[in-house]
Amino acid sequence: MEPPCSQPADTRRAHIATSHREVTRLTCVSEASLEATVEFVKYLLIGVSVSLDELAVGTIKGVQVKHMRRVDPWITGLYFAVFQGVMLIIGFYGASLFSKGSSAVTEWIADGLLMLIGANMVREAFSNNDDDAKQQDLLAKMDVKSMSVLSLTMSLDALAVGVSLALDHRLDIWWASLSAALVSLAITVPAMFVGHKLGHKVGAKGGAFGGVILILLGLYELLQYYKVF
Repeated sequence: MEPPCSQPADTRRAHIATSHREVTRLTCVSEASLEATVEFVKYLLIGVSVSLDELAVGTIKGVQVKHMRRVDPWITGLYFAVFQGVMLIIGFYGASLFSKGSSAVTEWIADGLLMLIGANMVREAFSNNDDDAKQQDLLAKMDVKSMSVLSLTMSLDALAVGVSLALDHRLDIWWASLSAALVSLAITVPAMFVGHKLGHKVGAKGGAFGGVILILLGLYELLQYYKVF
C-alpha cells in the first residue's frame, strides 16, 4: 500500500472525506446515547419522586396485614402503580383546570389523609375496646374499596406533579407515567414483605409505630410544600 503522501490528491481527499464521515457518525451515535441516558434518568427520577411514599406505606401495610398471602404485596403494588400512573396523566391533561390554589388543596387532602390514617392506627394500637380491636384500619384490609381509597390517597401527589409536568413540553407524559407505575411497583412489593417480617417481631404495637411514621410523613410533606425547610 502506498504511503498517504505518495497517493494522488483525489485519493487522499477521498480518504479524508471518509474519515470525516466516520468521525461524524460516531459523534452522532455518542450524542444520541448520551441523550437517551439523560432521558432515562430524568423519567426514572420522576418515577422515584412520586413513589417514595410507597416505601413507608408499603412497609407499614406489611406490618398491619396479619395473614398476608404471597400475592398481597403484588396486588398492593399493582393498585399503587395503576393509580400513580393514571393520576399523573390526569394531572398533566387537566392542568388547565387546576390553579395554584387547587394544588394546595390537593396537598392538604393527601397529607391530611395520611396523618388521619396514622392517628387511627395509633388509637387502635393502644385501644382496649373490643370493638376497636376487631375493627381493622384501612392499611390492614385488602378489599377493593379499602385498596382504592388508600391508593387514591397515595396518588394525589402524582396529580399535582402531573400538573407541573404540563409546563415542560419536552417531557413525554406517557413515559413519565410508565416510570412512576414501574417504580411504585418495584418499591411497594419488597417493602410489604419486609414490613410483614417486622410485624412478627414488633407485635401488636407495631401499628402504633407505623401510625407515628405516617403522621410524621404527612407533616413533613406539608411543611416541604410550603418550603418551611
